[in-house]
Amino acid sequence: MILTDNETQVDLLNNEAIATTIIGLLREKPDHPVTIGVHGDWGAGKSSVLEMIEAGFAGDDDVLCLKFNGWRFQGFEDAKIALIEGIVTGLVEKRPAMTKAAGAVKDDRRARRRSVRQR
Repeated sequence: MILTDNETQVDLLNNEAIATTIIGLLREKPDHPVTIGVHGDWGAGKSSVLEMIEAGFAGDDDVLCLKFNGWRFQGFEDAKIALIEGIVTGLVEKRPAMTKAAGAVKDDRRARRRSVRQR
């Protein structure tokens, strides 16, 4: 049997435990900065682990998963600029949902203030 070397959300290399552990770690303390490294030989399933992590956060509007392929850039400056641009673009694209959520919170606060004043 020959398997393609494409990332997948289907766990063909028994890496689901790694993805599940990382998802749990990120959900445990979402307001704390965390740096996680996924290391392994070529074909070990690193990209698939990242796909499984992204799938684990699918539908969670509080999480923004961004992909960045550093191999596409020649120098450090090019990669750095592209990474920052990717982050900003992802945040701007996600902003409408975040703006709706912020509006809902503001509306809820106003309603509570009115309720307190009427008592």
